[in-house]
Amino acid sequence: MTQPSPQSPLPKKNGAKRPQWWAYAQDCIARLRATEADIFDLERRATAGDTAAVDTLMEYEGGDSPKPPSCPAASGMESAAVAMGHVNSAPHLPQDEWHAIAADGGDPFATAQDGSTRPAIPLPLRDVILLARLAATFRDAESWEASLQPGALTILVGLEPTLYLGKLLTGAMLPEGWSTHSRAPKSAPNPVLQLPDRPVVEKELERLLHYPAPILLPVAKQEHLPDLVAYGETGARILTLKKLNADILLFALSVSHSATGRIDADSVRAILPDDESLASLEAGHLAMACRAPTAQEVAKRISLMTRTAPAEEVARERCGPAIIDGTTPAHQAVRNIVEDLAAWQAGDLNWSEMSRSLLVHGAPGTGKTYLARQLAEAAGIALVEGSFADWQSQGHLGHMFAAMIKCFGEAVAKVPCVLFIDEIDAVGSRFGGDQHGMSYRTQVVNGFLQQIDRLARTQGVILIGACNQLGRLDPAITRPGRFDQVQQMPLPSLADISRIMAKVLADTLPENEIDSLARAAVGKTPAELDAAMRAATAHARRQRLPMSTDLMRRHLGIDRPNPELLRRIATHEAGHALAAELLVPGSVVKLSLSDRDGRTERRSTFVELTVEEIERELVILMAGRAAERLVLGTISGGAGGDTESDLALATGLILQMDRELGLGRNGDSWLGPADMHRLTEEERQRVRAKLVQAMNHATKLLTPHIGQLNEVTAALIEVRELHGAAMRRLIAGPDTLSRS
Repeated sequence: MTQPSPQSPLPKKNGAKRPQWWAYAQDCIARLRATEADIFDLERRATAGDTAAVDTLMEYEGGDSPKPPSCPAASGMESAAVAMGHVNSAPHLPQDEWHAIAADGGDPFATAQDGSTRPAIPLPLRDVILLARLAATFRDAESWEASLQPGALTILVGLEPTLYLGKLLTGAMLPEGWSTHSRAPKSAPNPVLQLPDRPVVEKELERLLHYPAPILLPVAKQEHLPDLVAYGETGARILTLKKLNADILLFALSVSHSATGRIDADSVRAILPDDESLASLEAGHLAMACRAPTAQEVAKRISLMTRTAPAEEVARERCGPAIIDGTTPAHQAVRNIVEDLAAWQAGDLNWSEMSRSLLVHGAPGTGKTYLARQLAEAAGIALVEGSFADWQSQGHLGHMFAAMIKCFGEAVAKVPCVLFIDEIDAVGSRFGGDQHGMSYRTQVVNGFLQQIDRLARTQGVILIGACNQLGRLDPAITRPGRFDQVQQMPLPSLADISRIMAKVLADTLPENEIDSLARAAVGKTPAELDAAMRAATAHARRQRLPMSTDLMRRHLGIDRPNPELLRRIATHEAGHALAAELLVPGSVVKLSLSDRDGRTERRSTFVELTVEEIERELVILMAGRAAERLVLGTISGGAGGDTESDLALATGLILQMDRELGLGRNGDSWLGPADMHRLTEEERQRVRAKLVQAMNHATKLLTPHIGQLNEVTAALIEVRELHGAAMRRLIAGPDTLSRS
């Protein structure tokens, strides 16, 4: 066995002091790994033709058996507990091996003597992270066991009820012999934890309460708390599942990305964003990031993915409204507010005459929070920040209201000030289709409106709200009198990206290289740009390298563009733009192209909202898909996706014609918005027929103009951002815009 080198660079202690729950989480992982080893053994035997193993696997996978039988002798694998013991006492590598691994970009902390960097028994990432979050929530075995006492009712807010949760708890956390049931059987040979695998309603919870077996009730959101436990002292233990943070992620990476149980925690922690940004990371993005080979690479990916408001890169002296140097309508609205506020403070403007509130909506990471901070800085007044997520995390409805009122009260006490409320769309609407938790939402919306009306009677507070999805807001929040202005925060333009980059890179890269980087980075949010520049700067500093375009491209994720994908995306956007220009001349504002998607911005085609205008819009929406087929011979799924995709918007228009606008097959009737999950077969067939009709019309419209289509595509690939005027000059010519 190789002994550690006396000159080994491995410090005696790596990383910050581990939190209290770490040891408990390790015990849970050891048990889970033992369970996975048993499953691995059963699968090996089943593949070899062992019918008993096949039956056992089927019983376990089908839910008839809560846990596979332990077969350590047959598996040939040591127990997870023993393996963890070896891991924690593993000797260090010799110094030359250590440096060689580090020089190759690996993690010597995570590398075993045989060169392996991953555990012999891999565990599902979602299980590892959830176990770490559960361990951080309960903190130790004693707290968890208190939830297993007869009569105990533990409610875990932030945990989605699922079928697989019971297997995870049985394999990693429940005492030996215990099992989980959605409702306790009348007689059971072993102890049972009542664990619903779907959201429960009041009556279902009542049925669970009639059995003395302990209950663990997963509740996805605070507003989904049953009324039985939402108010008053009921004896229920209400916990909030710990959100993903740096400690939890470091623990998970030490399990998933290490053969030794260790990682270079200091380096990883230095790269990771703050805990708030980690908590906002979507599960799919986290899974994508964790496919990187080392913990450090995972951290770098997460740093690029996280949706945090960009920090100010260069210190500047306050210089009034000029500090707000964005080019969007939202930036202009904030500049106007700053000017009005200065006039009010000087006594030249009455408070009732000025614009004093703004709601900004847009994709995560576009800089909504940063804009509010810019406003406060430019005006030289205090900033008070609050969010629905923070308020709801305080507990039940009464606690949430207390936090909300406290936030508004702080703003009133600090006049003049800016009150910034984030994540307003988290509360939803009183008029949404989902009736679950409607009573909670109604009370929250009403309480929020009361606080906004309270501000209307208070001079000196500028209210700025932010949300990602404007359509999810209750109509009463967006009506005049609550928010004077509603503006979208779009993705930054090419000019804005160049400006953002120049603030950090002007002293290290020439202007032409910054411009080239900016063109390749079109489509990135300010948060992504900021994260990439911080990561690249840190990389250059640690490696003692000069900043370079290649380094920036790597951290921006634009170092290896796919030319085929770029051409397809550019063709798609050119199809939209050309069809719009043919049908509504002058309507195209801008085309933009990134390595992963594209966007065509255009003015509305609706003036009178007639059938002809709607059908024209359908043709434009389907023109991207038609252009792909015309030029490339095939179509992709780029027209589909979320609720803002081409197909979703076109489908919504067709259904609105029929059900809401009185322009379709239902005549003058109004049937209300369609429930996409409950469309009749007749409605589905009509949607398909109308989409095919619009697609055929788009194809016929674009076919005579394939040359112009290719020209716009090529120009977009080259410059990445093409304004409408430039596009019109590009396609101008005799009969170019003749209608087909």
